[in-house]
Amino acid sequence: MRARTLTLIAVALLSACGANAGAGTGAPGDGLAGTSPTGTTVAPGPGSDTATTDEPSTEPPTTTTIPFAPLTRTLGPGDQGTDVLALQQRLNEVGFDVKAPDGYWGPNTSKAMWSYEQLVLGEDAKDVKVRVTPEMWLQLQQPLNLPPKRPDATETHVEIFLPQQTMVVYENGKVRLISHISSGSGDEWCAYPRNVPAWVGATTTTLPKGQKLKRVCGTSVTPGGVFKVYRKEKDWWEIPLGKVYNPIYFNGGIAIHGYEEVPFKPASHGCVRVPMHIAEYLPQLLHYQDDVFVFDGVKEPEAYGAQKPPPDKPDPSDA
Repeated sequence: MRARTLTLIAVALLSACGANAGAGTGAPGDGLAGTSPTGTTVAPGPGSDTATTDEPSTEPPTTTTIPFAPLTRTLGPGDQGTDVLALQQRLNEVGFDVKAPDGYWGPNTSKAMWSYEQLVLGEDAKDVKVRVTPEMWLQLQQPLNLPPKRPDATETHVEIFLPQQTMVVYENGKVRLISHISSGSGDEWCAYPRNVPAWVGATTTTLPKGQKLKRVCGTSVTPGGVFKVYRKEKDWWEIPLGKVYNPIYFNGGIAIHGYEEVPFKPASHGCVRVPMHIAEYLPQLLHYQDDVFVFDGVKEPEAYGAQKPPPDKPDPSDA
């Protein structure tokens, strides 16, 4: 009976997060540890918007000011110049974290504009251009009008929008952070889970001596619903399907966590991936028992309640 119980526990934890993450300590990405993106502007620095394996800085960035100037061209990925630097600074000021502005439009700037075009401009994912026109630049100078959909939530809370693949962290009713995400892909998967050590006060996939973990299958789903932050772990954390960075658990084995690949589409096994530089400080923004609302575009989160992901099942082809 005990072996059966442990096996079921192992199966219940699998569908949450992505496999094939970096092994060992992994590359920490291009993040700023312990700093909030809101209102932060910094002097140009090489490689700030590109991947790096350098240790994240714990020092506050140097603040600079670039006077407003009308945009004279349309900006896009690969562009560079003082106008790109001004764009990055403005995105940081209103909550879209592009990391340290450096005047080069790299992946972080693209992800910020992806979220801006959908949340603020109301564009569908298929219509997002990841460009900034002179007209859009003028609109970016206006105060960000993005009130919380759940103003009566906890003092700090998270609103995750699956159709837009975007997450907003609110603090006292104001935007603290906006991040691009990648959630559950909806794909079916089968895998042999890793045999990870036990957690204190939680379940485990460790089986009695002499028994083997069996191959299981599941569906990569991030369920809509209303949840609470209930667990946080530091650094790279090993789970049955791989490793995740600074995971913040809110729905069983589903967590918001850093990952080295956060594409412009759902790609995880169910967890909510965020860029590595954001995962560096996100655990400092969120607290235990903070509300997490997941909007799936079909029903309101409250219609689901604390909806669990579909359970994993033994692979019938496993010999």
